[in-house]
Amino acid sequence: MKKVTACILFVLLGVVLSLPAVAHADQRSAQRQAQKNSRKALKQLKKQHKRDMKASKKATKQWRKNHSRSF
Repeated sequence: MKKVTACILFVLLGVVLSLPAVAHADQRSAQRQAQKNSRKALKQLKKQHKRDMKASKKATKQWRKNHSRSF
């Protein structure tokens, strides 16, 4: 009976000691995921800015084509 009790206590002790490590690993994983999402959002923002600049240049070029100066 003492062996069974001791075994159960050791198992519980092992579980209790492993919980903070698992929680810490989850925190790092969440931080890594947040950084990954941030980089992805920044990349999409840069692409959108590039598209906007291209559209603006095209619109300006088209406007100048239709409104030429006659000096």
